[in-house]
Amino acid sequence: MPAASAHPLRIAIVGKGGAGKTTVAGALARTLVEQGRRVLALDADPDANLASVLPLDGAEPPQPLARQHDLIRTAAGVGALPLGFFQFNPDTGDLLLRGTVTWGCGNPLVALGWGKAGGEGCYCAEHAVLQRLLSDASALPADITLIDSEAGLEHLSRGTIAGVDLVLVVVEPGQRSLETAAAVRRLAADLGIARVHAVVCGYRNHGELLKLRCSLGDWPPVAAFPYDEQVREADLAGTPPPLTGEFLLAAETLTANILQLAGDLEAAVSA
Repeated sequence: MPAASAHPLRIAIVGKGGAGKTTVAGALARTLVEQGRRVLALDADPDANLASVLPLDGAEPPQPLARQHDLIRTAAGVGALPLGFFQFNPDTGDLLLRGTVTWGCGNPLVALGWGKAGGEGCYCAEHAVLQRLLSDASALPADITLIDSEAGLEHLSRGTIAGVDLVLVVVEPGQRSLETAAAVRRLAADLGIARVHAVVCGYRNHGELLKLRCSLGDWPPVAAFPYDEQVREADLAGTPPPLTGEFLLAAETLTANILQLAGDLEAAVSA
């Protein structure tokens, strides 16, 4: 494996729930590794199922850190501080190691799994821990960091992923997905994230893809993943989907665009 980049590219993958974020994240991560890049995969989705689309080096997936409640509450200072207070700069200690496994022959996968059950109220304290963990994880050796974000706009509206270099917005056929994508694009611009690209996932025919392209207007997708029955079967089985046919071509197209951007950023930093 080549040495990790001194300036890793940070990518957040966002979109409406069920649009295919995790599917795209897994395909992109695996194809990047096949191109010789070292990839840190960060699962920040409450469902925390990124491990199911990656070839893990061990038998067991990581235990999402968000489900280790006592550790999170301690890191956030909940209980040690007056009611309603928490630490903005929490001590995450060895939390990162507890939520990390490897995949694809040594690439790190960190499962954050942030979410909150109904009735639990605000989770500002947990987001403070998440932001610190994202910062800690950036120190892990990698050329590219992929963040599989939670569905919707929570991470963007709170500015949790404001420090990323690129946002990929996954869009499935459907008006609600398009509306979420448009909202993500606006929020990312508000956060000063200049590179925000659409990625289509799950189109069933070229007519459907054409309609999506027309709806996106001046925001053409950088890659389009077709609906693939093999991917669906793998999802049901909880195994990494095969990368074949048009689905593989879409992953390779997206990877080529990502590597081009990584090269441009490296050149800008070195200049």
